[in-house]
Amino acid sequence: MRVNIDIRMVRTPALIALVAAGLCYGSLSGAGWFRETEEKEWQRQERVAREMMLKYQAAAEDVQQIAVYYPRFKNYKAQGIVGVEDRVLWVESLSRQARALQFVSLTYSMAPPAIFSSPRFGKLVGADLFGSAMSVDMGLLHEEQLINLITGLQDDAKGVFSVDECTLERKGKGGRLDRGGEMANFTGHCRLMWFTIKGREGHWGESS
Repeated sequence: MRVNIDIRMVRTPALIALVAAGLCYGSLSGAGWFRETEEKEWQRQERVAREMMLKYQAAAEDVQQIAVYYPRFKNYKAQGIVGVEDRVLWVESLSRQARALQFVSLTYSMAPPAIFSSPRFGKLVGADLFGSAMSVDMGLLHEEQLINLITGLQDDAKGVFSVDECTLERKGKGGRLDRGGEMANFTGHCRLMWFTIKGREGHWGESS
């Protein structure tokens, strides 16, 4: 049986079908692209949020350490351990102890501060340890005055110091001791080292 098809009658439906198929394919492709773009954006936002969380945690730890250590730092500055050395206060404390202990005589000298290094202290970060050597010569009535001087400085002086050496020698060996308080029965010599910690290049608000 022979069937005659009029091309003009099927052309329009065929074109419509082709267009519909193209639209469906385009729609599916567009949906896939949209999902891919949306997923990439979500990953980017997640990465940014993760980085922000890490920074927040680091900042929170820093704030916590500041809360713990800054009061100690202020206390060290108040004690004269950190910051610019106060040589006047050291000398005043030495003179005050000598008067209280009734030394017969007292002379002293101080060397300029210099960077002090020792394996015991290790290496400071952003700071230097300075030492100032003080030489003290004393005229004493009795031996205990020397011991009492060191003890008095430890209780009274502002800052930290160490005793490098001390010597004590009796004057007029074999003779009687002067109890009047006008003549020294012993001569004492001590070498003290006063310490301060100072930040490099203006750390901690200190001038370099």
